Amino acid sequence: MGNPERGITGRKAMRIFSAALAAALLLSIVFAEDPFISDRATRWFQKEFRALMERDHSDTTPPVITNPRIFPYQLKRGDPRAEISANIYDRSGISSVYAEVGRKQVLMFDLDGDGRYIGYCGSNLPPGDYNVSIVAVDRAGNAAVTPCRSLRVLDPLDLNANRIEDSLESLGPEETRVIVLHDDNVTESEGEKLRNLDILRGSAMLVPGNRIPELARLRGVKGIYRDQKLRVLGGACGGSESDVPGTPENPRRAATGLTGRGVTVALIDTGVDAEHESLDDLDDDPATSDPKIVAFVDMVNNLERPYDDNGHGTHCASLISGTKGMGVAPGSKLVVLKVMDRDGSCYLSDALSALDWCAKNRDVYDIRVISFSVGGDRSSDRPTLLDEACNKMAEEGIIVVVAAGNSGPSPSSIVVPGEAEEVITVGAIDARGRIFERSSRGPTSDGRIKPDIVTIGVDVPSALAGTKNDESCMSGTSMAVPQVAGAAALILEGFGNLTPADVKRVLLRSADDLGDPGADNTFGWGAMNITRAVQYLRNDPEMVAGPELKSVDLSSNEANVGDLVVIEALVAGEVEEVTSTITGAEKEAEIPLVDFDRNSIYTTFWETGLWRPGNYTVKVELRGRYGERVSRSIPFRLNPRTG
Repeated sequence: MGNPERGITGRKAMRIFSAALAAALLLSIVFAEDPFISDRATRWFQKEFRALMERDHSDTTPPVITNPRIFPYQLKRGDPRAEISANIYDRSGISSVYAEVGRKQVLMFDLDGDGRYIGYCGSNLPPGDYNVSIVAVDRAGNAAVTPCRSLRVLDPLDLNANRIEDSLESLGPEETRVIVLHDDNVTESEGEKLRNLDILRGSAMLVPGNRIPELARLRGVKGIYRDQKLRVLGGACGGSESDVPGTPENPRRAATGLTGRGVTVALIDTGVDAEHESLDDLDDDPATSDPKIVAFVDMVNNLERPYDDNGHGTHCASLISGTKGMGVAPGSKLVVLKVMDRDGSCYLSDALSALDWCAKNRDVYDIRVISFSVGGDRSSDRPTLLDEACNKMAEEGIIVVVAAGNSGPSPSSIVVPGEAEEVITVGAIDARGRIFERSSRGPTSDGRIKPDIVTIGVDVPSALAGTKNDESCMSGTSMAVPQVAGAAALILEGFGNLTPADVKRVLLRSADDLGDPGADNTFGWGAMNITRAVQYLRNDPEMVAGPELKSVDLSSNEANVGDLVVIEALVAGEVEEVTSTITGAEKEAEIPLVDFDRNSIYTTFWETGLWRPGNYTVKVELRGRYGERVSRSIPFRLNPRTG
């Protein structure tokens, strides 16, 4: 890319123009509802661009930053944004101003032309305390930094930030089940440890309520949360609304030519009756030895032989892979983890422990899919521990299918862990495409569309536990989940290199749209159509193609401290966001990229004035609409300032 240059000419000037225009577009988006402010943003951009092209390299005096302020200095998820502001002056003019909030950068602008720069930080950061600094760079590349008051993002479950869920405060000596997140083994002497929870780096414990504050003060403890109850999400038949949007495909009659052969699905539920004829083997031939259930783990009574003292698990198991026409993927194998008791309930820690087991044994049994038809009440507007754990499973390559819940028809009624971003959240409809009345609706607490998809979950027949070949009928989002899990097994049989995000995207894009046109918070992307999904994959892969990060370019792969480095990414497909992360030995920063003119080229700039010379990595990551993540890294060398 050549040697770094102090001047701005040719292609470099155009790149800086792009970066500045991107900033202007950000302003126009933020203030689109106010034409007067939007017009001021345009005039601000014109002034800024002229100044950029007239950089005075003889100036060595950095800007002056006064009156830094952040208000409010405490936020909880869902709150309005915090305003960060400061007065900034430099005789040669200001090139850029931004606030560093932790390792994220927040752009700041002087729209009124009075020297007061303002930026906004949202409340969607993880709970914690964030150091805030304001950085100003003048036209000559001189940089100044001033600390601001720190920003505290509160956990909605722990508003006084003492690392104890608020509902656990002021308890008496009665023993209470809690989940303790911690750095290391610091909790053994403070109560009875029930089990380790490696997936979240924590422990499930039984602790006297009045000793919880003492436990929270131990070094290494990150937070203490109630070990909430979960329940199965299926029950008696019946219950749908009167609208008739269409006739959905019955997943168990899909014409794909696939059976799920070679794919293992983990069912986390009430257990399984392995003696039922639809579940006793893979091919219904008594002369062969080919068990369908390849592992059974009992986390309730610690028994070795498969059983189901509730019936819910057997019903779901047969919907996934039952033979005799009962299952969507009759050729798939099952791993069954019994975490729900005979009443169909368990603790959150039981479910987390089951996910732990799946993560540790995924390679032993080749677990590719998890069917998880349980849920719990959502008591806050933040992601729960179970949401976080399910997302981690998806990030590790296991498809997680969960229930939206049976808490509808109210909006924002998705149950835990249905709001998890990277899972497939399933709602229920009847055989005529009408929504199950109690199927939970979105949006999520942070405004995303959920459920992701719906399928038949009303009056669904399947295997009856305790019988050889009888059936029973159940309704609920519990019944929809295993059918989507079975569909995922079919797709993986035919297209085994797909990631969880790929499978989610294929299922959602091929769904039959129901309700209002496009995705909505009742039907999601529509009713699952596994036949169409497989047809797309076989014959029209562009219909289900994922987003691409086609190229990443820097204005230079080497520069001097104080130079402006422009970062560009050419992308394709449905993109949620594009970010750049700059990493060195002593510092890391995350800077968003913007597609300023909707030409699929995302742009940002990196002001290097406050960075030390050394070797860096510039990583650009694309996050797709369905959870896809694609990244590319470029090595970069920052040299000492010249002149």
